[in-house]
This record gives sequence, structure tokens and C-alpha cells, in this order.
Amino acid sequence: MASRTRGRPTQCAISDDDLLEAVLQSFGENGYDGTSVREIARRLEVSHNLIPQRFGSKEDLWYAAVDHGFGRLANDLTREAQTLGSDELLILRGLIRSFIEINAQHPSLLQVINQEASQPGPRLDYLFDTYIRPVRDFGQAWLTRLAAEGRIRPVSVSLLYFLMTHGAGGMFALPALTKRLGKGRAHTSALSVQDEAQSAVNVFFDGLLPR
Repeated sequence: MASRTRGRPTQCAISDDDLLEAVLQSFGENGYDGTSVREIARRLEVSHNLIPQRFGSKEDLWYAAVDHGFGRLANDLTREAQTLGSDELLILRGLIRSFIEINAQHPSLLQVINQEASQPGPRLDYLFDTYIRPVRDFGQAWLTRLAAEGRIRPVSVSLLYFLMTHGAGGMFALPALTKRLGKGRAHTSALSVQDEAQSAVNVFFDGLLPR
């Protein structure tokens, strides 16, 4: 293992994406009030001035980290959608599976939502108005259209959202509880994540599809 160079921490050894990923993880694990920007800098071995210089205040940093997390999720889902053909039901199934897999690999975004969603506040307002409500409205129109065609049962998009995020997603966003329920670190392997995501999708669609 290489020894750390003595002297002041570097100012530029980490990219914005890597820094924001570490910040998002800290906000997800510790909450807004429990997150220390100085502690993040110490853990990343960068100057404690680097993060404020790049992103401003702790509040500004939270918004930048959330935008980073949702931007990555949107990009990953867009790429996946391009491989799923043109059948709307198959696209929906594929995107739900991918959503679970992506959040299993990067659970910090769901953890941040869990941290902020327990009580009202400006950060929850931002999450909901900027990212959650547009997806809800788009998803509701999609589900309504498929139901009108007789391809699925009528279902609330809010219910489907909670099943995806706090149901299947909870296994990855709540690691302490997941461990107590008999799942250890092994369930985060790529193959196991795919199996869990596929199992969740099968459960969703067994209930969605008309008998």
C-alpha cells in the first residue's frame, strides 16, 4: 500500500463527480444535520477549503449532490430505455428492473430521500418539485394509458413508486435492517442484485397484469 505524501492535502486530486458521490453518500448515511463538510474533506484527504471553494455552502453542496445523483440515475435509465424496443409494457418492465439495479449499486440517493421525507421542509420540497412529481405525472399518464388498453390493471403510480423505492429499494437503502433480515454484503454482488431486481419486477407485474 502506497504511503500518503506528507504535507498539505491536495486541492485538485478528485473530480467533481467523485467528490459529489462521496458527499451524497455522507448525506444519505448521516442526514443533513449529521454531515460534516470538514469530515468529508478529511476522509477524502483533500483540503477542507476545497469543497466550499467548488460548491459553496453546505446547503449548496446538498443541492449539488442531489442533482448529481438524479442526473446519473436519469442518464442510466435513458441509456437502458434505448435498448428496450417500442412496446410500452416491456419498456416499463425493463425500466423498473433497471431502476432497482441502479439504486442497488448507488443506494445513497434513496437514503437521502428517506432522510428528508420524514417531515416537511425546503429540501423535501426541492426533491419532490424538481424530480419526484415530474416522474409521478409522467408515470401516471403511462399507467393510465396501459390500463385503458387493457394491458395492466388500474394502479396508482404512488403505490408503484413506494413499492420500487421503499419496497425493493429498501433492501439496499437500509443495510442494517437488511442484515438483520438475513441478507449480508453478498446480496450486493452484480448477479444477486440482478436476481433481486428481477424477482421484484416479477412480483410487481404478476399483480399488474390482468387475469
